Amino acid sequence: MSKDGFDPKDLEEICSRKRSKFHMSKKDYKELGKNAVLGTLDVALGCLGATAIIASRIPTKTQSVSIEDAHEPISGASDGWRNGPQGYGYYRSGIKD
Repeated sequence: MSKDGFDPKDLEEICSRKRSKFHMSKKDYKELGKNAVLGTLDVALGCLGATAIIASRIPTKTQSVSIEDAHEPISGASDGWRNGPQGYGYYRSGIKD
C-alpha cells in the first residue's frame, strides 16, 4: 500500500490468489496491524474533534438575575411577597412580577 492508497499490483496479487490456499504472510499481518493502529488513531482524533466542535456550540452558563436587580424598587405599602389575586408571588403596585 502506498501513500496514495492501494497499489493496483497489490490488488491484482490479492485477487489472483486461490481461496483454498490463501494464507496471510508475515507482511500481511504487519500491514493489518499497522492499519488497525492508524484506524484507531483516526477514530480517536475524529471523536476529539467532534467533541471540541460540540463543546464550542454549547452556550455558557449565564448569571441569574434576581427580580430586585432587574427592576427598580417602587416604594409603597403593597410591594413585596404576598398572596394576591394572581396567587402567591412578588407584587409591585398590585401587579404580580
